[in-house]
Amino acid sequence: MSSFFVVSKQYEELARDEIISISKSYDGTSKVTVLPRLVMVSSKVPWRTIAKRATFARHAGIIAGTFDDVSKLEGITMSRPETFVCRTINLSSKSVGSSLERQAGAILAKRWNSKVSLSNPQVTVYLIITDSKNYLGYADSQVMPLHPKKLVKHPHEIDIKLARCMVNLSGLKEGKTLCDPFCGTGTILLEAESMGISSIGIDFDKIMCKITKKNLAANGFGSTVINSGFEEIKNVMGEIDGIVTDLPYGISSRASVSPKKLLEDFISVIPKRKKLVMVYKKGLEVDQISKAKKYEIYRHKSLTRVIAVT
Repeated sequence: MSSFFVVSKQYEELARDEIISISKSYDGTSKVTVLPRLVMVSSKVPWRTIAKRATFARHAGIIAGTFDDVSKLEGITMSRPETFVCRTINLSSKSVGSSLERQAGAILAKRWNSKVSLSNPQVTVYLIITDSKNYLGYADSQVMPLHPKKLVKHPHEIDIKLARCMVNLSGLKEGKTLCDPFCGTGTILLEAESMGISSIGIDFDKIMCKITKKNLAANGFGSTVINSGFEEIKNVMGEIDGIVTDLPYGISSRASVSPKKLLEDFISVIPKRKKLVMVYKKGLEVDQISKAKKYEIYRHKSLTRVIAVT
């Protein structure tokens, strides 16, 4: 059965690859079809499993088929719902009016003998319009990722959505272990633990380690937090399956070396066999990650950050 995911327009490539990475981590034989802002996955993985992890999925559900004429909707073979609603998702370059929803709603209400509910439908039917095809999808629930709570924050910490996305790009699933060697206030550790991924945090700042432990404890997470430099990762390498981190920069970095030297030194201690997902300031590119998959995250005119996946 095929699932669909309509992703964020803001970080479309990142959002698309997040969906693909999650699906492949559970089922390496997953087949993926990509259209602008639409990812369709044919896999053994339930769509809810992907949707509850994916940061940038706006809508998700099951693909029932395609249609040319809304008056001839076919493909939805589910049990009759008591209530439903039709939603149009226009991903095409053409204008689509609201009459499409009303027409589809009237047809399905008659076929199912069900009522339309705009506020609390049992099933949502999606009319997904693209420039190549029109897809019919449905979902019997709304699934959104649940972010852990954060008691103490820092003005320069990574955004929780990007942190979760980076964990997903690592391809790690429940039962695996992640390490963040610049853990700061623990955002990446928190997002990993919330998805059932164990984590080990390292930071040379004692205060940050205390904050991380406090934030983890508030959620009942038991991650290991080590007050040390990033070189400590060599001592836990046998315990971890991947590295996800946000390299410090500017005033948030207290390192005695330049940001570029810090990046070079850090990469030098990471074995090539370990998956690495990291974010750093644009302009610090080094040869060791020249072949990495990269995504640029624009912040403001003087700051663009880069997520690299190797």
